[in-house]
Amino acid sequence: MKKIGSKIMQIIPFVFFLLSIILIVEIVVSLRQDKTPTIFGYGMFLVVSRSMEDKIMTGDLIFIDTKADEFFEGDIITFRQPGAEENIITHEIVDVKTIDGEIKYTTKGYNNYTSLDWEKDFDEEYIIGKYVSRSGFLGDIYRLVFTGGLNFVYAIVILVFMMIAIFEITNIAKEVSLHKQQQLLDEKNKLVEIELEKLRRQTENKTENKED
Repeated sequence: MKKIGSKIMQIIPFVFFLLSIILIVEIVVSLRQDKTPTIFGYGMFLVVSRSMEDKIMTGDLIFIDTKADEFFEGDIITFRQPGAEENIITHEIVDVKTIDGEIKYTTKGYNNYTSLDWEKDFDEEYIIGKYVSRSGFLGDIYRLVFTGGLNFVYAIVILVFMMIAIFEITNIAKEVSLHKQQQLLDEKNKLVEIELEKLRRQTENKTENKED
Protein backbone atom coordinates (compact mmCIF):
# COMPACT_ATOMS: atom_id res chain seq x y z
CA MET A 1 0.00 0.00 0.00
CA LYS A 2 2.82 2.38 0.87
CA LYS A 3 4.52 1.62 -2.46
CA ILE A 4 1.33 2.43 -4.35
CA GLY A 5 0.92 5.72 -2.45
CA SER A 6 4.57 6.62 -3.10
CA LYS A 7 4.22 5.98 -6.84
CA ILE A 8 1.05 8.05 -7.00
CA MET A 9 2.74 10.98 -5.24
CA GLN A 10 5.64 10.79 -7.71
CA ILE A 11 3.35 10.81 -10.75
CA ILE A 12 0.98 13.59 -9.65
CA PRO A 13 3.45 16.52 -10.15
CA PHE A 14 4.13 15.41 -13.75
CA VAL A 15 0.39 15.06 -14.40
CA PHE A 16 -0.18 18.59 -13.04
CA PHE A 17 2.64 19.96 -15.19
CA LEU A 18 1.30 18.36 -18.37
CA LEU A 19 -2.27 19.48 -17.65
CA SER A 20 -1.14 23.03 -16.89
CA ILE A 21 0.62 23.30 -20.25
CA ILE A 22 -2.42 21.96 -22.11
CA LEU A 23 -4.80 24.25 -20.22
CA ILE A 24 -2.67 27.38 -20.64
CA VAL A 25 -2.41 26.77 -24.40
CA GLU A 26 -6.17 26.16 -24.63
CA ILE A 27 -7.01 29.29 -22.64
CA VAL A 28 -4.62 31.55 -24.58
CA VAL A 29 -5.91 30.26 -27.94
CA SER A 30 -9.53 30.77 -26.82
CA LEU A 31 -8.85 34.33 -25.68
CA ARG A 32 -7.06 35.23 -28.90
CA GLN A 33 -9.96 33.88 -30.93
CA ASP A 34 -12.44 35.76 -28.71
CA LYS A 35 -13.98 32.49 -27.51
CA THR A 36 -15.06 31.39 -24.05
CA PRO A 37 -12.12 29.67 -22.29
CA THR A 38 -13.07 26.11 -21.34
CA ILE A 39 -11.53 23.38 -19.21
CA PHE A 40 -12.37 19.87 -20.42
CA GLY A 41 -15.53 21.26 -22.00
CA TYR A 42 -16.58 23.36 -19.01
CA GLY A 43 -16.58 27.15 -18.84
CA MET A 44 -16.33 29.26 -15.69
CA PHE A 45 -18.04 32.57 -15.01
CA LEU A 46 -18.30 34.88 -12.02
CA VAL A 47 -21.85 35.89 -11.05
CA VAL A 48 -22.18 39.66 -10.53
CA SER A 49 -25.94 40.12 -10.14
CA ARG A 50 -28.71 38.89 -7.80
CA SER A 51 -31.11 37.87 -10.56
CA MET A 52 -30.78 34.13 -9.82
CA GLU A 53 -30.63 34.15 -6.01
CA ASP A 54 -31.12 31.98 -3.98
CA LYS A 55 -30.24 29.28 -6.52
CA ILE A 56 -27.09 31.09 -7.67
CA MET A 57 -25.63 33.75 -5.39
CA THR A 58 -23.81 36.96 -6.27
CA GLY A 59 -20.08 36.25 -6.19
CA ASP A 60 -20.43 32.55 -7.01
CA LEU A 61 -18.16 30.99 -9.61
CA ILE A 62 -20.40 28.90 -11.83
CA PHE A 63 -19.46 25.98 -14.07
CA ILE A 64 -21.08 25.64 -17.49
CA ASP A 65 -21.23 22.57 -19.72
CA THR A 66 -20.30 24.03 -23.11
CA LYS A 67 -20.79 20.65 -24.80
CA ALA A 68 -24.53 20.61 -24.11
CA ASP A 69 -26.57 20.77 -27.30
CA GLU A 70 -30.13 20.30 -26.03
CA PHE A 71 -31.92 22.86 -23.88
CA PHE A 72 -35.35 22.56 -22.34
CA GLU A 73 -37.75 24.62 -20.29
CA GLY A 74 -36.46 24.71 -16.71
CA ASP A 75 -32.79 24.47 -17.69
CA ILE A 76 -30.46 27.21 -16.45
CA ILE A 77 -28.24 28.43 -19.28
CA THR A 78 -25.46 30.94 -19.78
CA PHE A 79 -25.74 33.00 -22.96
CA ARG A 80 -24.53 36.16 -24.65
CA GLN A 81 -27.04 38.99 -24.49
CA PRO A 82 -28.53 39.48 -27.98
CA GLY A 83 -27.50 42.90 -29.25
CA ALA A 84 -24.79 43.27 -26.59
CA GLU A 85 -22.76 40.07 -26.93
CA GLU A 86 -20.07 41.26 -24.51
CA ASN A 87 -22.60 40.77 -21.67
CA ILE A 88 -22.81 37.21 -20.32
CA ILE A 89 -26.14 36.25 -18.69
CA THR A 90 -27.19 33.19 -16.69
CA HIS A 91 -30.97 32.73 -16.46
CA GLU A 92 -33.58 29.97 -16.51
CA ILE A 93 -35.35 28.96 -19.71
CA VAL A 94 -39.06 29.66 -19.25
CA ASP A 95 -40.24 29.04 -22.81
CA VAL A 96 -39.08 27.10 -25.88
CA LYS A 97 -40.88 27.45 -29.19
CA THR A 98 -40.32 26.90 -32.89
CA ILE A 99 -40.73 29.92 -35.18
CA ASP A 100 -40.28 29.45 -38.96
CA GLY A 101 -38.50 26.17 -38.34
CA GLU A 102 -36.03 27.63 -35.85
CA ILE A 103 -36.00 26.98 -32.10
CA LYS A 104 -36.34 30.12 -29.98
CA TYR A 105 -35.62 30.47 -26.29
CA THR A 106 -36.98 32.82 -23.65
CA THR A 107 -35.32 33.14 -20.25
CA LYS A 108 -35.93 34.92 -16.96
CA GLY A 109 -34.01 35.53 -13.76
CA TYR A 110 -35.58 34.12 -10.59
CA ASN A 111 -35.78 37.58 -9.03
CA ASN A 112 -36.94 39.38 -12.17
CA TYR A 113 -40.65 40.16 -12.43
CA THR A 114 -40.72 39.23 -16.12
CA SER A 115 -38.43 38.41 -19.03
CA LEU A 116 -36.55 41.39 -20.44
CA ASP A 117 -37.11 42.26 -24.10
CA TRP A 118 -33.69 41.03 -25.26
CA GLU A 119 -34.13 37.59 -23.64
CA LYS A 120 -37.35 36.78 -25.44
CA ASP A 121 -37.27 34.37 -28.41
CA PHE A 122 -33.51 34.45 -29.07
CA ASP A 123 -31.59 31.93 -31.19
CA GLU A 124 -29.51 29.03 -29.88
CA GLU A 125 -26.36 30.61 -31.37
CA TYR A 126 -26.24 32.95 -28.34
CA ILE A 127 -26.15 30.06 -25.83
CA ILE A 128 -22.74 29.28 -24.33
CA GLY A 129 -23.76 26.27 -22.26
CA LYS A 130 -25.89 24.71 -19.55
CA TYR A 131 -25.38 25.46 -15.85
CA VAL A 132 -23.86 22.55 -13.91
CA SER A 133 -22.80 23.76 -10.46
CA ARG A 134 -21.46 26.69 -8.44
CA SER A 135 -18.85 27.44 -5.78
CA GLY A 136 -18.86 30.42 -3.46
CA PHE A 137 -15.36 29.53 -2.20
CA LEU A 138 -13.82 29.49 -5.68
CA GLY A 139 -15.70 32.69 -6.43
CA ASP A 140 -13.94 34.36 -3.48
CA ILE A 141 -10.56 33.10 -4.73
CA TYR A 142 -11.37 34.33 -8.24
CA ARG A 143 -12.16 37.84 -7.03
CA LEU A 144 -9.09 37.87 -4.78
CA VAL A 145 -6.84 37.00 -7.71
CA PHE A 146 -8.28 39.75 -9.89
CA THR A 147 -8.09 42.31 -7.10
CA GLY A 148 -4.38 41.49 -6.84
CA GLY A 149 -3.92 42.55 -10.45
CA LEU A 150 -3.03 39.17 -11.96
CA ASN A 151 -4.13 38.71 -15.54
CA PHE A 152 -6.95 36.46 -16.67
CA VAL A 153 -4.83 33.53 -17.82
CA TYR A 154 -2.99 33.17 -14.52
CA ALA A 155 -6.24 33.51 -12.59
CA ILE A 156 -7.79 30.67 -14.55
CA VAL A 157 -4.66 28.52 -14.16
CA ILE A 158 -4.72 28.97 -10.37
CA LEU A 159 -8.35 27.91 -10.26
CA VAL A 160 -7.59 24.96 -12.52
CA PHE A 161 -4.82 23.75 -10.23
CA MET A 162 -7.17 23.96 -7.26
CA MET A 163 -9.86 22.01 -9.10
CA ILE A 164 -7.39 19.36 -10.26
CA ALA A 165 -5.98 19.04 -6.75
CA ILE A 166 -9.48 18.55 -5.32
CA PHE A 167 -10.33 15.98 -7.98
CA GLU A 168 -7.04 14.12 -7.50
CA ILE A 169 -7.37 14.01 -3.71
CA THR A 170 -10.95 12.77 -4.07
CA ASN A 171 -9.91 10.07 -6.55
CA ILE A 172 -7.01 8.95 -4.34
CA ALA A 173 -9.33 8.77 -1.33
CA LYS A 174 -11.77 6.68 -3.37
CA GLU A 175 -8.99 4.33 -4.50
CA VAL A 176 -7.80 3.88 -0.92
CA SER A 177 -11.37 3.23 0.26
CA LEU A 178 -11.97 0.69 -2.53
CA HIS A 179 -8.68 -1.03 -1.70
CA LYS A 180 -9.69 -1.33 1.98
CA GLN A 181 -13.13 -2.61 1.02
CA GLN A 182 -11.52 -5.24 -1.22
CA GLN A 183 -9.23 -6.31 1.61
CA LEU A 184 -12.20 -6.70 3.96
CA LEU A 185 -14.10 -8.64 1.30
CA ASP A 186 -11.12 -10.97 0.77
CA GLU A 187 -10.84 -11.56 4.52
CA LYS A 188 -14.56 -12.35 4.76
CA ASN A 189 -14.28 -14.75 1.83
CA LYS A 190 -11.38 -16.51 3.54
CA LEU A 191 -13.38 -16.84 6.76
CA VAL A 192 -16.33 -18.24 4.81
CA GLU A 193 -14.03 -20.76 3.09
CA ILE A 194 -12.60 -21.82 6.46
CA GLU A 195 -16.08 -22.31 7.91
CA LEU A 196 -17.19 -24.25 4.85
CA GLU A 197 -14.13 -26.46 5.12
CA LYS A 198 -14.93 -27.13 8.81
CA LEU A 199 -18.51 -28.05 7.92
CA ARG A 200 -17.30 -30.32 5.16
CA ARG A 201 -14.93 -32.14 7.51
CA GLN A 202 -17.63 -32.46 10.19
CA THR A 203 -20.00 -33.91 7.61
CA GLU A 204 -17.35 -36.39 6.46
CA ASN A 205 -16.59 -37.43 10.06
CA LYS A 206 -20.30 -38.00 10.75
CA THR A 207 -20.59 -40.09 7.62
CA GLU A 208 -17.60 -42.19 8.57
CA ASN A 209 -18.95 -42.74 12.10
CA LYS A 210 -22.27 -43.96 10.72
CA GLU A 211 -20.53 -46.40 8.43
CA ASP A 212 -18.56 -47.82 11.34
